[in-house]
Amino acid sequence: MARGRPSKKGLIADAALNLFQVAGYQGTSIDQVVLEAGVSKPTVYSNYPSKQLLWQEVLKQIIERSKAELDGLITQHEQCSDVFSQGWIDIWQHWSNAKDRLAAYRIHWGEPHKFSEEDSALFAQLELSLIQTLQRWMAIHAVSDSHFFVLFAISREAFLLPKINPCRNDSRLTSESITALIDSLVQQNN
Repeated sequence: MARGRPSKKGLIADAALNLFQVAGYQGTSIDQVVLEAGVSKPTVYSNYPSKQLLWQEVLKQIIERSKAELDGLITQHEQCSDVFSQGWIDIWQHWSNAKDRLAAYRIHWGEPHKFSEEDSALFAQLELSLIQTLQRWMAIHAVSDSHFFVLFAISREAFLLPKINPCRNDSRLTSESITALIDSLVQQNN
């Protein structure tokens, strides 16, 4: 392979991600991946013997990118000495604005019958990277773990679910109202 030139395996995974983001798992075929990647069908199958293995590779890449992004985000917020609610909300907004993560949620929540235990475990790893980042942010601010479930549920409802399904958007859930709710919950019980 030439230095600086992406591998065919990488091109195939990138092409598949683009298609999964637009059409979901069911709506993406190997033939479409072949066209999008500009490689032959045997090349795709020699690197990924099935669409399921291709999806697993894409999901692994999403997990790696997400972990790196979240680590950088936490470090940035620590250095800026951000207040708890500001960092918490920024983490959720960052998480919920990534097209690749939104595609993973839509696929795994919308088509769960298509996936093996290994696929489900990979998706759980993706969510675990968010959970661990949020728990780290709570620890930095000495926020009790007992608040995690409520904070997580409120934030998922406010930030993630409207991005996955825009019809669920609740205009009452503004950044200001979420900030006030988070601040009152944390101050009330700490």
